[in-house]
Amino acid sequence: MINGINHITISVKDIDSAFSFYRDILALKPVMKSNHSAYFRAGKVWIALVQEKNFEKSRNYAHIAFNVPQENYTDFVKTLRINGVKEWQKNDSEGESLYILDDSGNKLEIHFSSLEKRAAHGKNNWGDGYEWFI
Repeated sequence: MINGINHITISVKDIDSAFSFYRDILALKPVMKSNHSAYFRAGKVWIALVQEKNFEKSRNYAHIAFNVPQENYTDFVKTLRINGVKEWQKNDSEGESLYILDDSGNKLEIHFSSLEKRAAHGKNNWGDGYEWFI
């Protein structure tokens, strides 16, 4: 059911420094920047940067999100739950997501929305403090 990587979220110490690195050094195309997060395009994959308040002591939000087509999402989530996967957080963002741990404790997300839908949602709902590049 997984048909690719939806996005990769990377925890960073300082959003301004990280934004400059990913834009200027890695030459990724910026989509959004705020005082605590940023989105970039890396080909067809979306890269999200999230500043951790206490980076060394944080719970670390870094994870890989796998894409599942919307028509398969509900059945796939049921299968994961039947198999006893552990969840590491509840979804509170736009789009359907299931946040799970693999057997080694790596953080994963099962997701079916897109960067374009996230950006549209953000522009309409997040208020001031976000700079949009698309």
